[in-house]
This record gives sequence, structure tokens and C-alpha cells, in this order.
Amino acid sequence: MIKEIKIFDRLKHKNEIESVYKKGNVVISTDKKLKANYLSIDSETNKLKIAISVSSKEGNSVWRNRLKRIIRESVRQEELVLKEIVLKNKLELLIIFSPYRINKTSLRHPFLKEIKPVVADILNMIRKKTVRDLKEN
Repeated sequence: MIKEIKIFDRLKHKNEIESVYKKGNVVISTDKKLKANYLSIDSETNKLKIAISVSSKEGNSVWRNRLKRIIRESVRQEELVLKEIVLKNKLELLIIFSPYRINKTSLRHPFLKEIKPVVADILNMIRKKTVRDLKEN
């Protein structure tokens, strides 16, 4: 049975964010809407930290905050995939989501039904790559 872990720890500390960008890997969704920088660290703590970064160039604050809420909810709904990645592989997983080719002009009103499959796609890619990396080591 999968243990309870706090899914929505936020990635806040500057040194953790810098390490994700410097040492981590990048995954881009198949439809090129979102990208995720992630870093998986072998650890017994089984932590998962998530951040969402949307540049002010992408749209106004209302649009950016709506997109962040939708991505956050999509991640919350994919909770079982995340628990599988973290607990079965005994990892500390740090993920930063950001838009890749979407902005306010290309996607005027983002909806959960449009973003959720993209987030699920990215999380499945992360799961496959982390499992493959663990088998190689």
C-alpha cells in the first residue's frame, strides 16, 4: 500500500531551484505546451517538491495565476503517479513546471481539460526516465 506523503511541498529555497536548473533534466510535453525541469535525488526521505514558473512576458497576472492554479490542480489529480515515482524508487523529486509554447495570445482561456493531459504526459515521461536512470546506476 502506498504511504501518505505530503504531495504539495513547494519548492521555495533558492539553492534547490538553482540545483534543479543546473543539475536537472528537462522534459517537454509531446504537444510542446509545457516543459518541466526536474531533479531526482536518491534519498530515504521520499520528498516531492513542486514549483510553477510563468514569466510575465507570457501574459498578464490574471492569466499567469490561472495557468498556475490549473497546473497545480492537474498535478494534484495525478497524485498516484507521483507517489509511485517517489515511494517505489526512494527518491527526492524536485519539479519546476513552466509554459513552453503557450502564452495568453496562443491560449486565451486555459482550462483544466486542456492542461491536465499535458501534465500527465510530462509526469509519465519523468517516471520513465527516472526508472531508466535508476536501472543504469
